Amino acid sequence: MDGFIGQLQLTGQSAKYKTGLFVTILFFAQFLFQTFAQETPPLINFPSSLYKAHNQNWAIDQSIDHLIYAANSDGLMEYDGASWKLYPLPDGQIVRTLLCDTIAVAASGKAGSKPVAEQRIYVGGFSEFGYWKKESDGQLRYYSLSKKANLPSLKTEEIWHILKTPGHIYFQSFSKIYKYDGKTVTEVTSSWNLMFMRFVHGRILVQLIGKGLFELKENRFTPLKGTEVLSGAIVSSILPWSNGTILVTTTKNGLYLYKDSILTPWNIGLSEDLKTDIINRALVLSQDSSLVFGTIQNGVYIISKNGTLKYHFNKETGLQNNTVLALKEDFRSQLWIGLDQGIDLTKLSSPVISYQTSDNPLGSTYAAAIWRGRLYVGSNKGVFYKKWPSSEPFRSIPGLEGQTWFLKVFDDQLLCGHNDATYRIEENGITKISDINGGWVMLPVKSGNDTLLLQGGYIGLHVYKKNSQKRWSYAYPVKGILPIPIRQIVRDKNGMFWLGHAYKGLFLTRLNAKLDSALQWKEFKAPADLPSEFAIEITDSGNNLRIRSGNAFLEPNAENNLKVSPLTGHEDESFKIRNGVDGEWFKVFINRVTLYSLGKPSKNLALSLIRNSETIIPISREYYFFCLDNGYALYNRLTDTKTTDITMSPVIRKVANLRNLAETFPISGKPSLPAEVRALRIMFALPEYGQTIQYRYRLRGLTDQWSEWTDQSFVEFTNLESTDYVFEIQNSLNDTITAYHFRIKPYWRETFAAQVLFAILIALAILGLIYYQEKRLVRHRRKLLEEQEEKLRQQRLSSERQIMQIQNEKLQSEIQSKSQQLSNVAINVVRKNEILEEIRDELKQVKAEMGQQLPNIHYQKLLNSIERNVAGKDDWVLFEQNFDEVHEHFFKRLRLLAPNISPSELRLAACLRMNLSTKEMAPVLGISNRGVEIKRYRLRKKLGLGMDANLNQVMMDI
Repeated sequence: MDGFIGQLQLTGQSAKYKTGLFVTILFFAQFLFQTFAQETPPLINFPSSLYKAHNQNWAIDQSIDHLIYAANSDGLMEYDGASWKLYPLPDGQIVRTLLCDTIAVAASGKAGSKPVAEQRIYVGGFSEFGYWKKESDGQLRYYSLSKKANLPSLKTEEIWHILKTPGHIYFQSFSKIYKYDGKTVTEVTSSWNLMFMRFVHGRILVQLIGKGLFELKENRFTPLKGTEVLSGAIVSSILPWSNGTILVTTTKNGLYLYKDSILTPWNIGLSEDLKTDIINRALVLSQDSSLVFGTIQNGVYIISKNGTLKYHFNKETGLQNNTVLALKEDFRSQLWIGLDQGIDLTKLSSPVISYQTSDNPLGSTYAAAIWRGRLYVGSNKGVFYKKWPSSEPFRSIPGLEGQTWFLKVFDDQLLCGHNDATYRIEENGITKISDINGGWVMLPVKSGNDTLLLQGGYIGLHVYKKNSQKRWSYAYPVKGILPIPIRQIVRDKNGMFWLGHAYKGLFLTRLNAKLDSALQWKEFKAPADLPSEFAIEITDSGNNLRIRSGNAFLEPNAENNLKVSPLTGHEDESFKIRNGVDGEWFKVFINRVTLYSLGKPSKNLALSLIRNSETIIPISREYYFFCLDNGYALYNRLTDTKTTDITMSPVIRKVANLRNLAETFPISGKPSLPAEVRALRIMFALPEYGQTIQYRYRLRGLTDQWSEWTDQSFVEFTNLESTDYVFEIQNSLNDTITAYHFRIKPYWRETFAAQVLFAILIALAILGLIYYQEKRLVRHRRKLLEEQEEKLRQQRLSSERQIMQIQNEKLQSEIQSKSQQLSNVAINVVRKNEILEEIRDELKQVKAEMGQQLPNIHYQKLLNSIERNVAGKDDWVLFEQNFDEVHEHFFKRLRLLAPNISPSELRLAACLRMNLSTKEMAPVLGISNRGVEIKRYRLRKKLGLGMDANLNQVMMDI
């Protein structure tokens, strides 16, 4: 349903009747009109897929902080230049109208305090009106006025229009008016249905449907004399005009001027078109008082004060839709267009106008020239022309279909470098002047009294000169030149020619006077001579010749060697250079073009030229022609003398807790954020529309370094500490910086008192640690001493053990010596006794043999002596002494075990300890072997040993 037509039908009849009539009118109006092709200001589309809401946009307004608001079928939309945000009404109603306003209120709501500005966005819909108020955190909050007023008539009314006057805000449906004075809402009634009210020349004017215009005074409607003729028309707008005149627009009955009670039709050239197209919205532009008419059928017309057409925007010229529901001129004199399908912005204040239509016959443009009152444009589709200046459509030149590279006028002859050949364009056709194809460039060169044209084409260099009829014609190729595609030719002040290869290579040559052969040839190589051989560009800037290689600019010195130009490194992003007129020149970036003029500030033009074929042509002293992928753009360098009087700064849009994005904080003043908020998302924007904007930022308190340039309109910070911060944001359009001060509160443990307490605790802890360390050192010292003493003791013990071991070894040696002596003694005793017994036995035998020959007295004396020495008591005494020394009082301990032991048994025990055998013991003891056994038996009994006991081992253990 188209907005205004729907409005026409709300005349108090039934809803069914209204809808039926509405559809009938809409169906009747659906047909298209052809428009002339024309250059128009830049047009920017905002489709619903971009702003993510309903197609229909019923009203548009701009707030005091330059944000754009749109009444959308899904709710209120807000646009800050970076992002769109939707605010639905509480019950989800369609927002039909809106009005941005600012009122003065007492600070903090306290009477007597200094008033502050409060932004409100009034809205209206079905059975609802009120306002959205911008809170301290930058977000909007809705306050309903209709619910507070509680008016019964509102239940069936839909607010379609809001009007502000110096004293009141009016909310209007087609049958009711609700007047708000800032405190209360009152109802103004009429017996007739109403069209939109307007405040014109200090008067509230409105049409009562079926009647003429009326003025609302003190809640009463007073008819305007002379407007009765409008009773059969529907008034779509009432506008202030010059000298107290009022301009009245009707939907299908044309335009009228009203002054001094006289209503006069205003017939202009577009009157019939406007009647057919159905005017739905209208406004007067502040810049030059031009009129804007938004229609239901054919988009937007912009006409001058005298009624001539300036621009026409419709679907064919780039508008998203031909049904206009809303118009708004912003503070930059740009026109916002609310459509039945989307929102469009046309930059009426832009010095650039462009030819870009949906059915563009031109395609991508590469060349242009003005010749004999016509504009000729060369493109990838051929050569086209039209009267200059005019809005008539382009016509193609037969025979020149296909890629065109070059158009230029030499001595009133228009020459064309084409993919197929080189032509001369005439008023009635074309003439081929050579078969040289791909003529990219032609350079006039003086040769004596003549002027020759030096052409670079797909293969080498070629020369043209005038024939006898003063027509340019092909002369000859230049010899000594490689058969390469030459796209650029620049002659320096020394007469040398710098040649740029179409793809790869830079060459320097000197030609003879006739230009028919090369006298000198030099090829520049990378990296010895220049950074790169690809995409070479040569620019002649008056006295300076610059060569772009890679992202660097080079200049030749006196020896024609290349050195780095001061232009290198002046920009963060790469650019190319193009020449203008009168010392003007351009920097060509990917998404914009910057114009530099002597003594004037630079100008940024939002244009994207054809990549790798960026062409700017001064087609006259007034206009620059910019070649685009789809059409072209024109810049009037003589009329663009205005300067921007308002420099916008970035605005902070939202500050939110990154951990909980629903938690937002004030965006003005110096807010203190809760201690637990240590991660933030800061959203920002620059309310400049239709331009590519980049930002850089820094958070002072965290870092003093600026970030890289980015087109992202928010930044996130994490792991923030408790301190004061200043967030600074800068944009790429100007040097202004916006600063946002905030502070993060400390946790209780981060407060000064807590820090003092922590300091005391830390000091106590340090003292305790020192005390503990001292004690620990004392203990450690004591332990070391004890360990040292223990080590010394162990060393002493070790020494003592070593001494004892040595002594033991000595004792053992002595014992072994003693034992050896004892053994020797025992053996000697045994040997002695054996010898004595042998002597005794011999003596007895001698006695028996000699008888009386051996006197008895001597015989007996010898025998007694032998018997006495066999017993060997003296030997045994010595044996016992030595044995007792060696075996540590063995006899004493043995006597303790067996007090009644006899001496012979002691000797037996000694022999047993010495581990002598029975055979060895018998001679020692002076008894037989049997006697030894008997003594062993007796010794067992005295010691209480059983028969299974090892008597030798027992003696060894004692």
